[in-house]
Amino acid sequence: MRHFDDIGDDEIRVIGRRHVKHKPLYKRWWFWMIAAVVIVLFAVALIYIMRSQDIKPNMEPYTETTTSLVPPTMAQNGHATVLVFDTVINDVPLRLLTPVNAVPELCLGIPDHTDSSLILGLQAADIRADNHKIVGAFVLKGELLSRGVAKKGFCAIIDGIIRLGIAESTSLFEETTDKDGYFFRQYPLVNQGVLVENNPKNKAFRHSLCELNGQIVVVSCLDKESFHDFAQALVDLGAQNAIALTGGHAYGFIHDSENGFQTWGGDAKMWVKEPNVNFIVWRVVK
Repeated sequence: MRHFDDIGDDEIRVIGRRHVKHKPLYKRWWFWMIAAVVIVLFAVALIYIMRSQDIKPNMEPYTETTTSLVPPTMAQNGHATVLVFDTVINDVPLRLLTPVNAVPELCLGIPDHTDSSLILGLQAADIRADNHKIVGAFVLKGELLSRGVAKKGFCAIIDGIIRLGIAESTSLFEETTDKDGYFFRQYPLVNQGVLVENNPKNKAFRHSLCELNGQIVVVSCLDKESFHDFAQALVDLGAQNAIALTGGHAYGFIHDSENGFQTWGGDAKMWVKEPNVNFIVWRVVK
């Protein structure tokens, strides 16, 4: 019996490994699976980066700011203006806008940009996406335009004075219709110094109408925040009561002689075709 390692004198044997020809990577199934996963991860990362760089409100700092809220009757010697104050509460950057020597009212449609008597304006009640009607009860100079209590927060303006609250029913609603006042509903944020939770959990640019230090102030966040974090920042700021205004890229403006005309949010033109878009505005006291 001859063994494998028996080599004859006249025999030649090549010793070494057999060369095996491998398939190129692009012909292997696992290569394409890994490539597909990498492409999907890259696309997800790209979408996240694009969304995180979404347009922020164009709210540039003013040359005139204040570090304290001044009672309207004592500010600017009777001159109508908007006091601007930036602060950070719980890592939430906020901007406070305080109308001075101006009276609030509601208006339907885009405010007239050429009307120099208007110094501040923000979208007030939300518009339904399905039928484009105003969400909740809405009274315009005593005229009832919409009904409903989908949102329990409310703003009533009677004789130029704003009252904020949270209730499904309030006598202030009837009073606005009797006294040619204004009324709208929105999400409540703060009630008697206590945070109010809301169902929407997404993050967005937020605007609010607050009762702070005995006066009404507009407070906006300069970064996207959830309703909870925004409301908590308002509580820690010292707001006694607060309701939301239309958020996201809602249109808003400041118009005064010292700073000129400035806007933030979306373009006003995108709201022209919305017959029920509405604003809370402050007009110069005459």
